[in-house]
Amino acid sequence: MDLDSRRWDARYGWDLISGHAPRFRDAVVVSSPSAMALVEPLLVHRPLQVVLQQGMRESILDEMLAALPEAQRMLAIGGGNALDVGKYLAWKKGWPLIMVPTIVSTGAVFQSPLALRREERFEWIMGTVAPEYLLFDYGVIRQAPAHLNCSGMAECICYLGQVGAWKWWLDQGLEAPAWDQGVADEVLDWVDSRARVFRESLDEGGQPGEAGIRVAAEVNRERYDLKLHSLGVGHSLDHAFCITFEWVHGRELLHGEAVALGSLINGYLYDWGFDRTKELLEECRTRFRPSEIGCTQQEVLEALNHLAAFADLVGHPGNYFHYRGLDRKTFDAMMAAIEA
Repeated sequence: MDLDSRRWDARYGWDLISGHAPRFRDAVVVSSPSAMALVEPLLVHRPLQVVLQQGMRESILDEMLAALPEAQRMLAIGGGNALDVGKYLAWKKGWPLIMVPTIVSTGAVFQSPLALRREERFEWIMGTVAPEYLLFDYGVIRQAPAHLNCSGMAECICYLGQVGAWKWWLDQGLEAPAWDQGVADEVLDWVDSRARVFRESLDEGGQPGEAGIRVAAEVNRERYDLKLHSLGVGHSLDHAFCITFEWVHGRELLHGEAVALGSLINGYLYDWGFDRTKELLEECRTRFRPSEIGCTQQEVLEALNHLAAFADLVGHPGNYFHYRGLDRKTFDAMMAAIEA
């Protein structure tokens, strides 16, 4: 089993689920109500059990494991949470896994690591299971609300934030790899080219077409080939904001939209790439304003005030908030720039 997602078998096309469905005998399905409503009519064989994901809290996952019947395989059908729960359960049971993303909103489509939610902290499990294959069925994915698919481009655009954080780190005289303009240019070119393909594929309703769906998925494994990835800079705020928000408030925002907001916070505080990040997010119709994505500015501020503490708790690298505070005037100016 190869956990390197760059070698995973990803299949793209129309009517893929119907074409593969006869092979899905004796399967347990992990899904969500909305995803299951789309896919269940396409399944030839009735699942042995349908498990509705409830997130990655360890206590809930243990209850699910105890209630599973014996099966031949696991089908994970849905968005990032359904895929991650499916990986975890298949890993624990030793079952083959088939993943069927119904939206392209998160890096979960091409990664085996999981963030397990425990009572006092989150624990990252770095190696779980690789799927036998993934099915990206264009017809099913395009039935999801368009903003869910557009949110996935934050996983690409956020890489501007890694460049900005790296530059700021060096400007402050902090320890970091030496600046390499060629590495930075590679990231900028990659982000621009992928965003261009995505936005050019959008239809009048803002739904990505075939090329856009494929780009929004594939950026999640292409990023591992960027030279920046091997440097391990790791001080950006995008994903840090996303996961800290959940820890502080006990609820999740849509992953891609939280990452998009975190990317803009990153650009503003590290003083690099804010305007370009916002421009690309808007071109790709990726939502980021708190009023659009289901949170308040006060909740954003509370999460930011815990970013350093959460990074320390889970052993993540230092970030802006280990060295700078955030006064109310700066916060209000940042949010005004984001909301504008």
